[in-house]
Amino acid sequence: MDPLQAKQQMTLAEFRSLRDYIYAKSGIFFSESKQYFLENRLSKRIGDLNLRSYADYMSLLQGSQGPAELKRLFVEITTNETSFWRNPPQIEAFQNLVLPDAAKLARERGQSRLRIWSAACSSGEEPYTLAMICQELKDTVLRGFTVEILGTDISEKVLALAQDGVYNSYTLRNLTPEQLNRHFTALGKDLFQVKPELQRFTSLKNFNLVDYASYRQLGTFDIIFCRNVLIYFDEAVKTRVLQEFHSQLHTKAYLLVGHSESIHAFNTGFELLHFSKAMGYRKRT
Repeated sequence: MDPLQAKQQMTLAEFRSLRDYIYAKSGIFFSESKQYFLENRLSKRIGDLNLRSYADYMSLLQGSQGPAELKRLFVEITTNETSFWRNPPQIEAFQNLVLPDAAKLARERGQSRLRIWSAACSSGEEPYTLAMICQELKDTVLRGFTVEILGTDISEKVLALAQDGVYNSYTLRNLTPEQLNRHFTALGKDLFQVKPELQRFTSLKNFNLVDYASYRQLGTFDIIFCRNVLIYFDEAVKTRVLQEFHSQLHTKAYLLVGHSESIHAFNTGFELLHFSKAMGYRKRT
């Protein structure tokens, strides 16, 4: 069989085997309606590796080359459509309400450091958006604070893009010309690079949200962003991830999830907050 024909050859048994493996390693769950998606994402990889079937690919994942190939698999199956200032009402709520309150709570605890986690940060648009806001508020709301923004993602490929900090005008479409000029350096050919002061706010780390034992190494946070990620998890993984977020947040600290994601059904110790055209959650206990 020609390896290039592998896309047409994924059997239901092969799909289930791969699906279960991906779920065990990442918490991402693919229903059987997603078999075509998985074929589509992996068929070229099967061909590049000169493998004859998805069963052979499964064997490779379970062999000595497995850890390295798993990183490549994460790159292939994760979706990274994002932009700066995504979901403006929620970002504005962060700027005008959440950040000032988080700073007030931190001062009351005697802290001079504010820590924000952008979980599943993709190619850096979200943490750099948050860094832009923090840069603009450093002499007012954040006076006297050291701000640390941690961006994490399961895909090393997108983290490398975030490290470079170079974006095109489509990704930057929600920014005003003034914001673009203040926070970016034009490179030509429709490319712009984040300025060093934004990168100084931000650190990037490869992190798997189902690696529950590693959460403690990240430290405690005042605000966690985890937007448009929980939708890829089933209820068991979602519950555990939310429990871990809860453990890593200070009391009354904030969790901001995607606008289409609700954690209300999970008894997780968070209270729902209504902002103007947006919502968020705060640690209750």
